[in-house]
Amino acid sequence: MPDGARRWPVHPEPAPGEALTSWLGRLAGLYRLSVEQLLTYNLGPASAQFDVVRPRDAALDYQVPAFDVVRPREADLDYQAPAAVLRALTARTGIAVGRLRRMTISGCVPWLADTLDPADGQKAFSAYVRQDSVVLPPGRAGYHVVNHWVPWLPARSRPWRTARRVCPTCPADRGILLLAALPLMISCAEHGCRLERVHEVRRAHRYGEPMTPRPVPDAVAALDRLTFEGIATGSVTLPSRTVHVGEWLRLLRTLLDEVSMVASRAGPGSATMLHQIWDTADLPFRAGLILWRPYERLSPAHQEAMLHAAATAVQLAADGRIIPGGTLGAALQPASHRR
Repeated sequence: MPDGARRWPVHPEPAPGEALTSWLGRLAGLYRLSVEQLLTYNLGPASAQFDVVRPRDAALDYQVPAFDVVRPREADLDYQAPAAVLRALTARTGIAVGRLRRMTISGCVPWLADTLDPADGQKAFSAYVRQDSVVLPPGRAGYHVVNHWVPWLPARSRPWRTARRVCPTCPADRGILLLAALPLMISCAEHGCRLERVHEVRRAHRYGEPMTPRPVPDAVAALDRLTFEGIATGSVTLPSRTVHVGEWLRLLRTLLDEVSMVASRAGPGSATMLHQIWDTADLPFRAGLILWRPYERLSPAHQEAMLHAAATAVQLAADGRIIPGGTLGAALQPASHRR
């Protein structure tokens, strides 16, 4: 093995879609270590990827080891982990490097995004969102100037992660989904209840008062099950065919763009369909949005409303109550009968 490493005796399997730091936390906990201790002192030469910062006591001019702060040289292990760290973890756990890399945002390219470079914003937006259509006829969405854009991620000064969220009903040792930190899902695919902030769920369990699960609309729960299926298996089962998770995420992102369209841009027939979608979801048209902005730059409340509308559109199409007019719309309709 590299650097003479021995296989650690206990190493749990990563859960489907789990974030790298979530798995590291479960792994470190088995050895009564913190993640910082695991990474800084137990990866051989790869531990040099991390800096140990010891605050000085001003009165004694002395470095206090008890207050070590481990600061990764990389900004965020869930975003991109150093190759040396992944190789060291593979040597000690037997989990393949490729599998560990897929537990990071950069490892989800190209199915999550074609590129993580926000400088390609306009070109990436046109290819990812506007190249195809779902409920609207092709080309109806028109053109918007979108600079510094990456699908699903905020591309400006804000951190990429919105908030760590978990299901209040799932066992605590199941781990944290990597993509639950993005505006992709609202609910747990297994229990159909709303994902809640990690620290709130853990605090409630610590005080012996588990959080009461909050249900979500059936259409939203069904949409989240499709998204989780794609994250966990790499493919999504739609009414007419099975598609790759990358195709599903592009279809969903295009649909989110379409339900945010003003009626005048959609055209008379399509505007009626959009109003039907919002009315069925029991939400104000376009969630009250006044000026169009990319989904990634909307407030969390507006993003949730757009996901609710998109989920409603998927349900209406599957039930045959709307006929999508886009290039990808047929995937949402029931398969035609064949002898």
